[in-house]
Amino acid sequence: MIEILPALLGADPLALGDATDSLTGAPVRYLHLDVMDGRFVTDISFGVRTVAALRRRTDLPLDVHLQVAHPEDQLDALVKAGVDLVTVHVEATAHIARVVRRLQQEGVDAGLAINPGTPLAAVEELLGQITQVTVMTSNPGTSDFLGWTLDKIRRLRALLTRHELTGVHIAADGGVTEARAKALYEAGADRLIAGSAVFQAPGGSADGVARLRKAALA
Repeated sequence: MIEILPALLGADPLALGDATDSLTGAPVRYLHLDVMDGRFVTDISFGVRTVAALRRRTDLPLDVHLQVAHPEDQLDALVKAGVDLVTVHVEATAHIARVVRRLQQEGVDAGLAINPGTPLAAVEELLGQITQVTVMTSNPGTSDFLGWTLDKIRRLRALLTRHELTGVHIAADGGVTEARAKALYEAGADRLIAGSAVFQAPGGSADGVARLRKAALA
């Protein structure tokens, strides 16, 4: 089973609502929203007000990827906005277990993200408390795909299998394209986060989703 998570960061920033609407009827598990603060990563994307506006715009489940310093400061507003999954970088806070617990208490699914250079040991203790691990396959804020992260995905899949954590998903994020979809899926990623490959697809975003799924399962 492969699921596609369109990353709205890959859409025209002047037409986020239209880009969201374009996914109506597409087999999409989550709409992926990258919240960037210019500190944890150099880019600035959009904040919680935009997330809340998108929540009003669509019935799609929302996965908010916090690429921010002090992510715990964003949680209350995201819970109030009605998001479904919040993915937090383990590198961004000294109290990642506290963040996960806070999301659990609010009934919001928790995910962890790890940068390419962060070892799997950084998430191992919390694997039983979350629903998704996002493996960055490029450095945050870039789309420079790092092929060696495929081995990291393989090792994470083996770790989940060893602990019988069948409910934890592995999402690959960064430089995801049709050409790389099959390798990522075969390595163990069951969710592909893709921006340009979806929203800049020649046939439109729904076609981009379909093409990624087909390429992964080819």
